[in-house]
Amino acid sequence: MKKRNFINSVIYAPFRLIDKVPYCIARLINYKKGDSLWTILWKILSSLIKLLCILFMIAVVYAFIQKIHYKYIYPYTSDIIYEETFLSNRISVQDTYYNSKFRIFDKLNNKVIMNDVDWVCTSDNNDSLTVFSKDDKRGYINRYTGEVALPAIYSRAWIFSEGIAAVESDGRIFFINHKGDVVIDKNFKTQHMRYHTGYIFHNGYCTMFNADGKVGLIDKKGNWALEPVYDKISYDHKFWEIQKDSLYGLLSEKLDVVFPVEHKQINITENAIEVFYSDNTAKRYDHDGNVVVDFVIHSVENMSYETTLLQSITETDDTACISHHGPAPIFGVAECQKYGVTSNHGTFYGLLNRNGECVTPPSYSYIHAIGEDLYLCQPHGIIINGKGQRTI
Repeated sequence: MKKRNFINSVIYAPFRLIDKVPYCIARLINYKKGDSLWTILWKILSSLIKLLCILFMIAVVYAFIQKIHYKYIYPYTSDIIYEETFLSNRISVQDTYYNSKFRIFDKLNNKVIMNDVDWVCTSDNNDSLTVFSKDDKRGYINRYTGEVALPAIYSRAWIFSEGIAAVESDGRIFFINHKGDVVIDKNFKTQHMRYHTGYIFHNGYCTMFNADGKVGLIDKKGNWALEPVYDKISYDHKFWEIQKDSLYGLLSEKLDVVFPVEHKQINITENAIEVFYSDNTAKRYDHDGNVVVDFVIHSVENMSYETTLLQSITETDDTACISHHGPAPIFGVAECQKYGVTSNHGTFYGLLNRNGECVTPPSYSYIHAIGEDLYLCQPHGIIINGKGQRTI
């Protein structure tokens, strides 16, 4: 009984304190005990304060549950969507606010199809099947219905391309069709290469590694169409860029040689191909292999040099330019400009004369004017004149 009285005292103590608040206010405004009007106002005010306190306590408890315990008590019923990606007009992948994983949601039937999905990867080729990961296993769902087409039984899997997809099981790479039937199995082994974007078919060819980690191209029967002797192969704007021993080449979609493997770098854009040669020069071609720019220059800038020939100091204090360390330096503009060609290997510089003619190839890491027509060139520290002739 004593314990119950103690609990009741603790619970109702705040409300008793609230009852005192209107009374204190009434005393301040000369409230007289027994006045019926003030009694009514006092009861109304007391009730309002109690109601506000109750609402405040409810709001605090609700916020506590929402922020801290909601995801453990009731994790899958929240309609708060942090991010949503549509696989089709009907099916979406939802990142819910209260769950660290994703869920597959059917917009047409307004229901969750699958919970606790690690990720979903879609392709841009509108294939009906999309790869997903659940419990660190990969499978495929139909992007138009949300149904599981192939269960998550693979350790790794890639998107479908040209009707087939690469999957991994027990360290072995093979290809399956939409029914899950194996269509290519040549005992290929997994190679976890940092730059590799996946086993995707383009125009009938797909990158593949041999046991030594070298990469080539296979056809849709699993046979080598391009022998695995390269360090890297990537598909870009309908070209195969190949790399071997830090040199680059380019093949067409049909594997015809566009540029042999002898260049420092090759950049492919939507409308052009920029090829960098061993002497750091670059040319720009169109996608048919025709030269668009015979000599690519990425930057041009003037160079200045320190001189005393232009210095003129008068003896008056108003025009003198003398500091504690002597006259202020005067700079002139050199006869030649330096131009730069930039690749992944850095920017290399050469000289241009004032007619825009190339004096030297871009062979230097840095050029600095030391006279009106003299230039210090690094990294070898040689000095050349405006005709590109070495003076020292």
